[in-house]
Amino acid sequence: MRAGPVGGVVRGGAAPMPRTRPVPAIPPALQARLYAPMLALHAALEVEALWQAVRACLRAAVPSHRVTLFLGHLGMGEARVVFTDPPIANLRQWYAERGRDNPFSPFLEAHRGVKLYRFEEVLPPRAQFVRTEFYRRFARAEGWDKGVSCVYWSRREVTAMFSLYRAPKEPAFEAEEIAALQHLYPFIGTAIARVQQLHTERLARRGLEEFNKNIPVGLLFLDWDLRVEFANHEGKRNCALWNYGPEGARALNPRDAFALPGPILAAAQRLRATVLARNPRQPQPLPGDVETVAHPEQAGLRAQLTVLNNPSSALARPRFLVVLDLRTASPAGEGAVLGAAERMGPLRELSPREREIALLVAEGRSNAEIAAFLNKSVLTIKTQLNAVFRKLGVGSRAKLITMLR
Repeated sequence: MRAGPVGGVVRGGAAPMPRTRPVPAIPPALQARLYAPMLALHAALEVEALWQAVRACLRAAVPSHRVTLFLGHLGMGEARVVFTDPPIANLRQWYAERGRDNPFSPFLEAHRGVKLYRFEEVLPPRAQFVRTEFYRRFARAEGWDKGVSCVYWSRREVTAMFSLYRAPKEPAFEAEEIAALQHLYPFIGTAIARVQQLHTERLARRGLEEFNKNIPVGLLFLDWDLRVEFANHEGKRNCALWNYGPEGARALNPRDAFALPGPILAAAQRLRATVLARNPRQPQPLPGDVETVAHPEQAGLRAQLTVLNNPSSALARPRFLVVLDLRTASPAGEGAVLGAAERMGPLRELSPREREIALLVAEGRSNAEIAAFLNKSVLTIKTQLNAVFRKLGVGSRAKLITMLR
């Protein structure tokens, strides 16, 4: 594990940060130096901002030759994100090789829950350490022979750690410096947990967006200010149909022509006014209010708007979910069916990736644009697009676009 070196053993439970023990006091002069870095730490929402704030806090608190932050561990594996100051060339490769010989990994395996340790508690005496392969290949190149690390845990697995290193001519870490790190430990841990949670929520949201963007029902999410946060392909297509009619929509790229229809925006404004008129302290149910809007001329084209509100939290402003569909009479006269589902029926023959490529083609994107969007080679896109043509029985992009519009 790329545990980056870490050092005086203060062992605790599996919690990611102490919750009951008081934070060690620090001298007023150190408090003054930490004021600005701590404000930045509390404000950090992105990984790079977190690193800059952690580095500033550690540099202000404890002099050291090198500072390193390790993030993104899976289980007891290597950190997937590493920041170090001073920088190291070819950082990813360097730490991949360093992790294979890291003497601190066995220590952490045997002392799960340890929150702080000095390197001297893990490494052999200096006279022996400087003769090891790890010292010759890594520690000497990085300029250190001593250090200290703080580790964060979730149950019995590492979630993050930071390390401070000192050069051979620099003194060992003293008790006052260890106390300063113990003071910073819960604050840095809280900031790390906050950024990790934000990234976890983004991953969950991305998964939902990937699931929703190719389903045969139009979906739009509006924020509290009625700006579109998300719209899938079918939602864009139905908005074009609403705004320009069947003939006009067929001649347009749904992505380029996308605009929220006025009647749908007006319905969202009415729902928002309804929410504002209520007692703000009265919890609202989920999903909350619903309003349906039908197109005045195109029979079967409608939109249903729902207020998304979380009654357990007043911190998040409500959102609005818009479901757009087109209901047309079936040829057999058996009532209403979803026109979108009929149109998207052939796409059920495709794999999820092929379906995504087909819909991107329907938006008018070139192979090069699709390759860049999906982070694939143009050759791969061409191969998968040929499979789409074969499965759907079409011979060209134009016929595919006509089928999907």
